[in-house]
Amino acid sequence: MGRKLLVFDVGNSRLKAALYDDGRLIARASLSAVGDRAGETWDKAQVVNVLESRFAPRGTPDRCLVASVVRGADGVIHKAVQTVWEIAPQVVDTEMDLGIGVAVPRPDHVGIDRLLQASEAFRVCAGSVVVAAFGSALTVDVVTADGVFCGGTIAPGLGLGVRALHDETSLLPHVALQPPDSAVGTDTASCIQAGIVYGAAGAVERLFCELVPDGGATVVLTGGDAELLAPFINYPHRVEPDLVMRALVSLGQR
Repeated sequence: MGRKLLVFDVGNSRLKAALYDDGRLIARASLSAVGDRAGETWDKAQVVNVLESRFAPRGTPDRCLVASVVRGADGVIHKAVQTVWEIAPQVVDTEMDLGIGVAVPRPDHVGIDRLLQASEAFRVCAGSVVVAAFGSALTVDVVTADGVFCGGTIAPGLGLGVRALHDETSLLPHVALQPPDSAVGTDTASCIQAGIVYGAAGAVERLFCELVPDGGATVVLTGGDAELLAPFINYPHRVEPDLVMRALVSLGQR
């Protein structure tokens, strides 16, 4: 048996955990946030239950890395992990070797998920990349050919947009987020679906032009809605799932 690495990717709506053995995935799990607001709380007992049922039978991890964009979640995970094993989780931050340079005034104010996604995309593509991540937020970030994160943009994610239209209006329904049949909706639901999906795809294409005017970068799509959006983006691109977790494995190996 090799060295086991337990990683946590904590987002605003989901907590994902995975166990790797010498870089090979051997177990994974995902939990939804608890509370009225996405990412508000995480339930320690639920995390402990998952660790005991899904991961503990695979053996004791040698190391645990946590990437979180939710305030206080790292503390919950720390307690949950130490309930099951005698290891101390390490919270990933910008003081670590993330595999890329960060050319912004306050690197510690950039979401660690954005930096990890950018780092792993750069490693996979071996060159300049524009990373579009479709989660609770839609983030589009750029890394130069020599491996420097320069910044990017943040906008509401697709699911957030659908919920906001319903929650902040009187008559608009909550619709399922799915690929529209056409850019021209013929009823309220299809109009919302077309507006959200084609609007997000168009935003990524426009931002690519703004961030990399010469077009000399690979477009990488990641996040929960990447597969849904991929057919609607006209620029050449590649879909790379689980970039945060894969980046944590690369970080652990470094």
